Amino acid sequence: MNPVEKLLALQEKDCAIRDMEKEMRDIPARKEAELVRLNQHREEVTAGEQDQKRTQADIKQMDLDAASQKEQIQKLRQQQLQLKTNKEFKAMEAEIAAIQEHINGLEDRELERMEELEQSRARVAESERALAAEDAEVQADIRALDERRAGIEARLEQVKEERVQAAAEVDPDLLTRYERIFSRKDRALVPVEGNVCGGCHMQLPPALVHDARRGDGRAVCGYCGRMLYASFG
Repeated sequence: MNPVEKLLALQEKDCAIRDMEKEMRDIPARKEAELVRLNQHREEVTAGEQDQKRTQADIKQMDLDAASQKEQIQKLRQQQLQLKTNKEFKAMEAEIAAIQEHINGLEDRELERMEELEQSRARVAESERALAAEDAEVQADIRALDERRAGIEARLEQVKEERVQAAAEVDPDLLTRYERIFSRKDRALVPVEGNVCGGCHMQLPPALVHDARRGDGRAVCGYCGRMLYASFG
């Protein structure tokens, strides 16, 4: 292999290593995003359950209030038996009627709240079913990501070993230049495509294109600093 072919073989390994390392860095964030989404839905279910408890408490309180008001009516009815004048009787009857109207209002609101409770129970039950399905899906996704990470780690070690062998084949001076460029660019070595740099897509001087065709890895783009080679074949 000529120097450029050796550099291309090395660059192939380096690009693979870079991509695998990036994916490994991304995996924890992807897992965290899955768990955050699941927790948000879990919090929605919890909020629905808490809303149910508040509604149940309201219903219980209205029931207690109505019972208390009914007891008050019973007491007033007993007191009516001891009244001596029609005026007093009518006054107490009006008081009883007002209390009864209040009871009716409580019972109407209680029925409304009971309907709301049933609707809330149905929503929460559906949310719980959806949450259980999503939890299973998220756990499966996380297992797949863990398996993917393990596979990448194994492959990464193998490619790193291959990279060491590929680097040993490259001239030390070219290797130093290549590594310096690769650390700053997506590619250190790019092809000349129709007299244009394959990295920055700028038009190249004919002399530089000629140098790139030699295949010794010495030609460098004056615009982006990448190493140049002429496409083989």
